[in-house]
Amino acid sequence: MIASMSEIQSEIALYDDRPFFETALRHGVRYAIIPQSKIAAIGSEAPKGLVQIAEAFGSKYLRPEIELARKRIVNLASLYLLETSQGDLDIAAKLIRDQTFLSLSRGGSGLLKSLFAMPEYAMLGREQKGKIEEFLELWSLKEKAQEYRNLLAHRQANALEIEAAIWFAHQMELTQTELQEDDVEAGAVIRTALLKRLLDDAGAPIENQIEFATLLDGMRKAYKTKAKRQNLTEIDLAWGLVQREELPTKFAQLSRQVLEEIITRDLALIFDAKLSLDRLVFELKERYFICAHEMEDTSDYDALVSKEWSKLTKGKTDIDSLLTLFLCIAVDVPAKTTLPEKTAKTLIKKIREYGLDAGRVVDWIKVVAPHEKQEGLLEDWRDFAEEAQVYLFDDWDTNLSGALRFLSENCHIVKAASK
Repeated sequence: MIASMSEIQSEIALYDDRPFFETALRHGVRYAIIPQSKIAAIGSEAPKGLVQIAEAFGSKYLRPEIELARKRIVNLASLYLLETSQGDLDIAAKLIRDQTFLSLSRGGSGLLKSLFAMPEYAMLGREQKGKIEEFLELWSLKEKAQEYRNLLAHRQANALEIEAAIWFAHQMELTQTELQEDDVEAGAVIRTALLKRLLDDAGAPIENQIEFATLLDGMRKAYKTKAKRQNLTEIDLAWGLVQREELPTKFAQLSRQVLEEIITRDLALIFDAKLSLDRLVFELKERYFICAHEMEDTSDYDALVSKEWSKLTKGKTDIDSLLTLFLCIAVDVPAKTTLPEKTAKTLIKKIREYGLDAGRVVDWIKVVAPHEKQEGLLEDWRDFAEEAQVYLFDDWDTNLSGALRFLSENCHIVKAASK
């Protein structure tokens, strides 16, 4: 198929190193589209525009500012011509002929202002933008139209993702205000909605982390075999499940892309039997929208995701009880969250004779403790173990009073009842 002359001109224009305004102007003169009177009009108009732009971004009295203004006004006019004509030199030349030079540059400025107004990130919070003057100052000096087109495509994608997230949120009875207050990532809302649609539960969000863990645990139990998982893991079958309630056409391509990502990345983790439920939640929770991330009482969650942790801590979450448990593990005695004073004295004597294995506790926390707690627990234990070296190994403390006082202040030590 032979390309038309217009298409050939467009290709040449797009790859021409000169500003598009100059290329279109030369083309218009060459093919008698632009008369000499228009050239003269541009010549008389340009100085006024240069002064206005120089004054807007610097000073109209400095020669370097005037030179930058020349670049800006040509770049802005070029941007407007190129985007309006889509690179067609005949159309661009006619635009130069029919409009003033200043209106062309204002058209380019308008395109940049529209670009600035588009979302920089696919977030549902109230976006904190910089100053539009700074944006125009930077982008009016860019000479490559492809940079503008790349950013335009990126921000248009952000806008579509945000619009889709708001639509999906409404399907889950969430308001835009709720999402904006939490600065929610649009992609997290879309992933949540699609996952719920896969499971035929599209009408409600994920309320909290316990519900999220329960949902993942339920998926593992319900889809144990490869045959049962087929409807979820094969894109065409999964897309059919998602489309049980039809999606708006404009969100279909984006939704399918996100669904493919869920299948490839997230379902692979969900159905990985080697990955503990606790670790799974830790890996996925930031990718999905959970209404209440914070938990005042974590004992129910701990019981669900970490059976051994829950069994040994017995639901205790205070640091004194946990340090008592860690101390027992370090000394290799039965793990308890409370110790009688008599047992504590015996423990101190054993520590002085055999030492305190702080590393054993670190390893245990990394394997058994809920992942979101590990960092804090490791820090608490290391601080305790460092102080313990001073108080528990003090040779001058022959009656163990100092060591016992240290444990009483940091662990859960119960004094014997007075008779």
